[in-house]
Amino acid sequence: MLLDKEVFWMQRALDLATLGSGFVAPNPLVGCVIVKNDRIIGEGYHQKYGEDHAEVNAVHSVENALDIKDSTVFVNLEPCSHHGKTPPCADLLIKNSVRRVVICNTDPNPIVAGKGIARLKAAGIEVFVGLLADKGEALNRKFFYFQREKKPYITLKFACSIDHFVAHKNGEPILFSNSESQQLVHKMRTENQAILIGVQTVIADNPTLNVRYWQGNSPIRMIIDPTNRLPKESKLVKDHEPLLVFTKHHSETIGNKKWIALGVENSTDIIQNIVSYCYKSNIQSILLEGGSQTANLFYSNGLINEIWKIEKQIKLGEGLAGPKLANVVYEEKFVVGEDNVWSKAVMPKLS
Repeated sequence: MLLDKEVFWMQRALDLATLGSGFVAPNPLVGCVIVKNDRIIGEGYHQKYGEDHAEVNAVHSVENALDIKDSTVFVNLEPCSHHGKTPPCADLLIKNSVRRVVICNTDPNPIVAGKGIARLKAAGIEVFVGLLADKGEALNRKFFYFQREKKPYITLKFACSIDHFVAHKNGEPILFSNSESQQLVHKMRTENQAILIGVQTVIADNPTLNVRYWQGNSPIRMIIDPTNRLPKESKLVKDHEPLLVFTKHHSETIGNKKWIALGVENSTDIIQNIVSYCYKSNIQSILLEGGSQTANLFYSNGLINEIWKIEKQIKLGEGLAGPKLANVVYEEKFVVGEDNVWSKAVMPKLS
């Protein structure tokens, strides 16, 4: 019976953690629940990057701080043990004399990586790790992948017809989204630190790549433009938001718009250098939205972690073909609005 209760309390911590989605990156999603005498006495979550962590908000939510003594804390990620933008959460729990801490996952970030758990144990606090670990892994998969593999987690999103065309034969774009799927696309944008397209998509669609139909932060806009073809009159250049443009040799900075010369000619080298740049810049997740050619390049180089396909229930007969994604098996499928089917595929984990 106790285990059932503990599963419930940890699930509550995970549910709270999701409320920070779109606001806390590059930090992970974390929720915290404080329990005493089989009753929740406090709870909180990390609400915004640079602000208080989940444990701090949970502690502050307790009506009588003295009640925290001898309580059990449920948190989906190991409490931090270092001074960053906020003080160590492990120290806060020690200061408040909690009896036990139950954790989903250890933090793979090298500056934490078990140090928070060790600090709690050294203070005589009982620690249990692994409750609902799979759910915790799924929730923070992008953060975990970035820390472990030293490169960003890349999600491909594309829209097509039933017969897998993404545009008319002459390149003229087709509106595949309805109002419901537009909201989901913009939600996905808030869940990724950056959004990446090829320059041909800018030329064809002149997009803004920001967030308008969901609450959350807009991603960093990034464009692959090897030969510096980006139109100076495009919305991405004319607006006031940051922009990164990856080229072969052109380097320039105009306000918060930056052209980055990668110094390589080969397409594979270009995208590998982009991935390296993002890792060094702490850009942990990328939503790849634009162009079959760009999608094919990333997929063929094994850089796609997750795929979302929006399939509008129309048949074109001809047009520009969608991405070539051999051997992809879509694990989830659901209808959005009247005419769109969304499918999700997750690439196999690295061995």
